[in-house]
Amino acid sequence: MPTIIAKDQTVTQQGEGWKEITLASTQIYGDAAMVARRWVFEAGATGPETTHGDHDQLLYVIAGSGQAVVDGEVFSLDHESVLWIEPGEAYHFQAGENGLEILQGYAPGESID
Repeated sequence: MPTIIAKDQTVTQQGEGWKEITLASTQIYGDAAMVARRWVFEAGATGPETTHGDHDQLLYVIAGSGQAVVDGEVFSLDHESVLWIEPGEAYHFQAGENGLEILQGYAPGESID
């Protein structure tokens, strides 16, 4: 059954020049849920370093450009780039001069979010 996610159902975390908007997670929809997040970075901002240990992730650049730094290796990101991150890889994002917006999705195991 389709589910519409209302803005008041999302969870936002933010730091200096970035915000992470959780659109869906196991905390919101239960164990069977996929995790979906929208990352928004102001021009030149660097996001927090993150590692997910047990699952692959798919990241899609909605707008802007910048870089992903994955286990110390730098990858250029442009509009509509797709980045696949494997379990255990540490990563963070750096926005370019026009900012960066990314959609992140993954299906966690039963006890991971």
